[in-house]
Amino acid sequence: MGLPTDPNARRFYRAAGQRLEDARATLEDAERTTASKYLAGYCVECMWKALILSQVPPDKKDEVLDQFTGAKAHNFEWLRTLYTQLGGTLPPKKDKELTAAFVTVSDWSTDLRYSTGTIPGDDADEFLQAVWRIWAWADGRL
Repeated sequence: MGLPTDPNARRFYRAAGQRLEDARATLEDAERTTASKYLAGYCVECMWKALILSQVPPDKKDEVLDQFTGAKAHNFEWLRTLYTQLGGTLPPKKDKELTAAFVTVSDWSTDLRYSTGTIPGDDADEFLQAVWRIWAWADGRL
C-alpha cells in the first residue's frame, strides 16, 4: 500500500487521490452532485492507470502510455481488461461489497461534463462511497 515507485504510475496515483478529494469537497461543501460524480469517476480512471503502469515492464511503459489517449482511455472496462492482460488480478467475486462498487461506477462516462442539473444526492453519495471502496482496494495493490 502506498506510493508507486514508477513515476508515471505515481503521477496517476496522485491525480486519483486529488480527484477523490475534489469529489468529496464538491459534494460535501458545495452540494454539486453531478460534478462530484464526474470527479470521482476520474479517480477510478486514474487508479486503473496507476495499477496498469505498476504492472508494465519498463521497456513497454511508453507503448502503454501512448494507449492512454482518446475515448477508450476513459472506459473502465477497457482499462480493467488491459490491467488483467498485463498480469493484474481482480478482486474475488465473493467480495460482494467491492463487486457492487464496481457495478455502481460502471455507468460513469466523461459525458457527465455536458450534463446539466444535478443528480440526486443519494446517488452521488452511493457513487462516492463506491469509489472509496475501489480506492482502498487499488491502493492495497500498489
